[in-house]
Amino acid sequence: MIEITDLTVADTSGRAVLDRVSLHVSPGERVGIVGESGSGKTTLATALLGAIRPGLRAVGGTVTFSGTDVLALDRRRLRALRRESIAYLGQDPATALTPTLRVGGQVAELATDPSPESVARHLAGVGLPGDRAFQRRFPHQLSGGQQQRLALARVLAGDPELLILDEPTTGLDAITQDLVLRQIEELAAARGITLLFITHDLVAAARLSDRLVVLRHGRVVEEGPLAATLSAPRHPYTRELVAAVPDVAEAFEKYGHSVFETSRAPLLEVRALGAGHGRGRKRVTTAREVSFTVERGECVALLGESGSGKTTIARCVSGHHRPDSGEVVVDGEVLPDVRSRTLAQRRKVQLVPQDSAGSLNPRRTVGAAISRVLKVLQGLTGAAAEAETARLLALVGLPAEMAGRLPRQLSGGQRQRVTIARALAAKPDLLVCDEITSSLDVRVQAGVLDLVASLSESEGLGVVLITHDLGVIARMADRVLALRGGEVCEQGTVHEVLGEPRHEWTAALVAAVPSLRAELDARVA
Repeated sequence: MIEITDLTVADTSGRAVLDRVSLHVSPGERVGIVGESGSGKTTLATALLGAIRPGLRAVGGTVTFSGTDVLALDRRRLRALRRESIAYLGQDPATALTPTLRVGGQVAELATDPSPESVARHLAGVGLPGDRAFQRRFPHQLSGGQQQRLALARVLAGDPELLILDEPTTGLDAITQDLVLRQIEELAAARGITLLFITHDLVAAARLSDRLVVLRHGRVVEEGPLAATLSAPRHPYTRELVAAVPDVAEAFEKYGHSVFETSRAPLLEVRALGAGHGRGRKRVTTAREVSFTVERGECVALLGESGSGKTTIARCVSGHHRPDSGEVVVDGEVLPDVRSRTLAQRRKVQLVPQDSAGSLNPRRTVGAAISRVLKVLQGLTGAAAEAETARLLALVGLPAEMAGRLPRQLSGGQRQRVTIARALAAKPDLLVCDEITSSLDVRVQAGVLDLVASLSESEGLGVVLITHDLGVIARMADRVLALRGGEVCEQGTVHEVLGEPRHEWTAALVAAVPSLRAELDARVA
């Protein structure tokens, strides 16, 4: 079905983003493509759609689908191919959804059966409500995880021959991830769909793939049957990826013994916070009577399924969402929403959002995005701002030349690191991190977590960490709030909440955490 031969894609400077990549995929096969951010995974996937992103061009090789030279097709035939044969879901779900189209219309637009009953079944298949009220919502009224599942339901509704999934489990909690992966598995098996699965999550790849292709710096460094490749990797880079896969039990053992000691007044106090979305009868409450504190140098994690209110609470703390009730207090001072905050108040609390693509101005370079914060909140201009921008980029593992690029010229993981650098440019006292590692490969994820942890320790930086990854919580957090339906169902130290959960939902979440070893053992069995 897919025959890619010696494909080379280069940027305007002649640097190869893909370097003589070859790939053969048979009908019905499930192939996982893994590699770190910037390795060329997404560029390879979009080449199958005949879409080479701006700033890049194909300089050699061929890409064929069912015998058709994709790169030679005109726009009309490309549109027909994308609508009828190949479905693609990118790693930024919000960009796959039409903002003015309601949930039901999003699915019905591509569905082979556009009836409300069929749409409801597709929504239920990815763990979303199928009732009329939910189908009448708009994408901006959904959480990031709900948007992700809606985008997945949309592409699955069209019954494609080839399904290309680019990080489909990013931002999903363990229970929802299990549901989505099971849905993809069952659909691919029942319809004989060919699957190309792009991910940095080796556990998800082990669950969904028959064969694994490992990319690094635009080259295929290893390829083979999944179980053999992950159990006995030949290339040093593959061995490094396998070794870096986070494991909750190991994280508990290595990081989970210290208990944060309270010594003074808290940096952040959230008091009986209530918040929601919409107006009048359409008002949806997403947070009810939520209270917690964060000390200087402490990391408090908000854990919950998609739609549980985590991001709403985070945005209330950062000032980007006005609460219905309660207070957000920083350094003993009640803070209003961000429009009414002084520069000093805005500097103190910085948000690293989940949607890195949507939070960056597409017409503003990386350097301009960071230097604007330096100018407004620190008063730096000229050479001083340029030097500080380079330092911040280096701090998050990006080269200084990235400052001249636009967001569309970056990978998803690179954009995420830019948003972290932009937040750090304000020299905040409190960092609100909303799924900051969800689009990062395991090696880069470890570096970002070490960075935030070292800043928290050396600068006394308080951290509110929103994540679905229990391994990240076990490694980073001092305390955890478990949220269900907008309410705190359980809170305590990491060991108390995750080691000995008292609430049934928390226990189910811990039980659903995937393990690479378990997936490989199941595959061998």
